[in-house]
Amino acid sequence: MLVLNRKTETAPHVKIILRAPNKPDRLLDTVPEARIREHSATIDRTLAAAGDNAEQTKTVYLTGGAPAALEYVIHRIAGRQESRHLHIKVHDLTLVRAVAVFEAVEVLKVRPAQTHVEGHVVGYISHDKVTPDEMMAVARASYPYRDTIKIYNILVQQVAWSLVHGKYDEVEANFLHNRSREFSEFCRAVTDRMWELKAKNNEHDARSPDHDQTPIDMSAITGA
Repeated sequence: MLVLNRKTETAPHVKIILRAPNKPDRLLDTVPEARIREHSATIDRTLAAAGDNAEQTKTVYLTGGAPAALEYVIHRIAGRQESRHLHIKVHDLTLVRAVAVFEAVEVLKVRPAQTHVEGHVVGYISHDKVTPDEMMAVARASYPYRDTIKIYNILVQQVAWSLVHGKYDEVEANFLHNRSREFSEFCRAVTDRMWELKAKNNEHDARSPDHDQTPIDMSAITGA
């Protein structure tokens, strides 16, 4: 006679806690260890580095990223039944929320790669005039990844191009520039790119004497 052992053990879980300067630790979620390790290279590496641990509930601390966006991504991972089809939805999010999700994906190093998240942000900033709040949110979230992901450099190019080509009126341009001063490196990058674009425009005009273009008052925008 076959006797089945009905005793079941609880699967190991991981508590994910966000640490931020001058803020209390925040519990983001407690999720199955196997699933979160499968889909987060960051958490997988952290637990692997900690070595063997027989505890049923382990703890991982994250730094960086917006709490709501991290929770959103973690919930998508934990709630997905078919692992191979993991897809972090962003198409219906505002730009500010989408770039926060992008940052969360990068903090967690989600796998499989969610390249559509970057593509969504790039598509938005490439085709729409960004507001000061959108500009700063994208700049701050993408800056740490500027050497490997194109969002930051495209934002610099698009903001500079829009300013040089008069896509913002004078009031909007000044407001945009004043906000950019909150992030000095980004402000400097935009200003440098504006002068490069202006130089190219001047070179083009010199070769095309019949081309009529209203001079751009850079000082009104850059404070030069």
